[in-house]
Amino acid sequence: MENNNLTSQAYHLIMKKIIDAEYQPGQKITEKQVENELGIGRTPVREALIQLRQENLLNVIPQSGTYISKIDMQEVLDARFVRVGVEQRIMHSAATMNLTTAQLEHLSNTLAKERTLMHEENFAQFLTSDDEFHRYFYLITNHERIWEWIKTINIQFDRFRFLRLKVKGLSWDGLVEQHEAIFNAVKAKDANKVEQLTADHLQMMLKEEQALTEAFPDYFVNYDK
Repeated sequence: MENNNLTSQAYHLIMKKIIDAEYQPGQKITEKQVENELGIGRTPVREALIQLRQENLLNVIPQSGTYISKIDMQEVLDARFVRVGVEQRIMHSAATMNLTTAQLEHLSNTLAKERTLMHEENFAQFLTSDDEFHRYFYLITNHERIWEWIKTINIQFDRFRFLRLKVKGLSWDGLVEQHEAIFNAVKAKDANKVEQLTADHLQMMLKEEQALTEAFPDYFVNYDK
């Protein structure tokens, strides 16, 4: 049981390093390096790396080594396509509910935290807070399991989202403003508007695809150079 817990811990820590681009796409890594950085033993790290390789986040080249897989733009597009369809339904449901004072305060506090993190340019925590805003609507509509499923197929999209925050010239304000508009539409119980805002929000980042691929050309596969 303890080894399983350590494997899970190693898996999630490595995954976060990949999503946050601390382990950069195309970077070579070794078991020993990861062991030292995580402070976790060889067996759990090896098992975590095997799992990540099965999920195509690691690329093993014979007689060369293990590399962080590059971001597959086709997977990003596919993940976004699925998420838009699901999340529009989630947000529609949320807009038909009578949200409690506590629920409204939670969402308001999350947005305030996003503003603070934006000004601090804290990329990793901003992305976590962004996720919390979206996840909370799945929670209050009793669809948290769907959120967990969505996250498993959104890994490449999450990697894309993190890099988007690092590109100079792309506004953070727009992301927070869209969250605020979605929140206001939910409060106003305008289901049609919140569906459209949700689609626009999730599609906005992909409109900035060219800026990302030009800023990080060596991080991507399956895009038009």
